[in-house]
Amino acid sequence: MAVESFTLGVNSPLAPPMSKENLPNNSASTSEQVQKADQDPLAEVLKSAAMEGNTVILTQANEAWMAPNSLFDLFLEGFHVGEGIEHLLNHLVVVTEDKKGFEKCKTVHKYCYFLKAKKRNIGKEKVYMSKEYLVTMWARNKFQRRILKLGYNFLYTDMDILWLRNPLRHIAITSDLAFASDFFYGDEDSIETSTPNGGFMYVKSSNKTVQFFKSWYEQRVNYPDQHDQYVLNQIKVEFTKRFQVRMQFVNSLYTAGFCEMSKDISKVCTVHANCCVTIGAKLQDLRSILEDWKTYKSIPPWVKEKENFRFRDHGICLHPMGK
Repeated sequence: MAVESFTLGVNSPLAPPMSKENLPNNSASTSEQVQKADQDPLAEVLKSAAMEGNTVILTQANEAWMAPNSLFDLFLEGFHVGEGIEHLLNHLVVVTEDKKGFEKCKTVHKYCYFLKAKKRNIGKEKVYMSKEYLVTMWARNKFQRRILKLGYNFLYTDMDILWLRNPLRHIAITSDLAFASDFFYGDEDSIETSTPNGGFMYVKSSNKTVQFFKSWYEQRVNYPDQHDQYVLNQIKVEFTKRFQVRMQFVNSLYTAGFCEMSKDISKVCTVHANCCVTIGAKLQDLRSILEDWKTYKSIPPWVKEKENFRFRDHGICLHPMGK
């Protein structure tokens, strides 16, 4: 069970309380929902990291993912070698689940938070669908609601996602929530057929989305032994109607993954190591993807116009299903 406290990773005075006037349009603003900044130090880093429109990029990991030459280093490298996205690191908040991961983050990144937890092995790799994995997923879900209650939109990204271009350009301004999906069926509004992947999720702060997340979290008791993403897939149709929110599924041409690789390297923005279980396997195949990207960037523009370049489709988890 996550403890409702955070340790700040940026040394600066607490930000003043946020007034309703400073919240984004349509943001969560009722006294019942919004946490005052002087009661929650999380508000400081959000205010510092937010881009125009009060949007932040979030990622979360523990010591295992942040070890030297592990996923955190590869994740940051993607921003540095990507196409015009290095500046987005100024808007990235890294949430860590253990002290060692927090200390590592502070050595290489500006905005780091230590989300304290108890009664679980916080520093180890979480085995998919284990008890510790499920506790971590639901604690993350609850933490994301705090971001919304403070009046900030967020784009959450798993750390096993390589960023190569800016995916925010493909999220509609009318969307309250936007997800990548393991398999895209050709319609960004196909709620009935598409399966949301919580590893890449944009949420606009509003009273509607705060209540959506609250009710989503409460549904965990009806689905014991299941993670938040599974539960969302069961309730998505009912909840989008109940709370009157638009849920978008971003085309996998832009938000690719190992389940379904993008067929066009000239358009892909992110590559997710989904359909892949261990850190070692994710690392090996993501490194291969990054090598392909670096090779593609080195090719003269006139050659790119004549040839159809693709990422490799063979590895530990990579397979040619995207063809």
